[in-house]
Amino acid sequence: MKKLILLLSIFSLLGLQSVKSEEMYVGIDYLNNEIDTGVTNISSTLDEKDSGYSLYLGLPMSENMDIEVSYNDFGEASLSGVSGNQFKVGSDTYEFTATASLAVSATSVGVAAKQKLELAEGIMLYGKLGVHQWDSKFSVSSTDTSASLDDDGADVFYGAGLEVSMSNLKGRIGYSLYDLDGEDIDSFNVGFTFNF
Repeated sequence: MKKLILLLSIFSLLGLQSVKSEEMYVGIDYLNNEIDTGVTNISSTLDEKDSGYSLYLGLPMSENMDIEVSYNDFGEASLSGVSGNQFKVGSDTYEFTATASLAVSATSVGVAAKQKLELAEGIMLYGKLGVHQWDSKFSVSSTDTSASLDDDGADVFYGAGLEVSMSNLKGRIGYSLYDLDGEDIDSFNVGFTFNF
């Protein structure tokens, strides 16, 4: 997977030679995320939704294809409870023995091929497929202890959406699904891009 990320990165950099600087674009998206933790709540408090953001640079390869490089912050999912509260992971049931909270947060850097189709003048439908290098942090805190664990990996992501052009500024809405070693992040985005 790391070799695939490297190949896509090299491909996007080589494409810079044929792209005029005024065709490049930068953008920011607000992300509304749902992080699949694999936890089923029984009597504790589970929150798998959070907001985040994406910063990206777009490199047009042709009229219908861009390469986008992005940094994504997915926010945090959390589980908390007091002694006696229960939750399930898979088919196993667990019980809090003290007041505690567990949280997982994630970020990633991705490279994607973005295919575009013009629906009407100034309105584009897009689909993207890429790979991302992600980092996640799992933390536990209770009344008498705390601990954390970091993890990382490389996986695929894909998405689709609509873009509306307004001169050098574009607005866009979309949806993406990011895989993190078998756990999914569903991400709805709304944002703006600016063409140089």
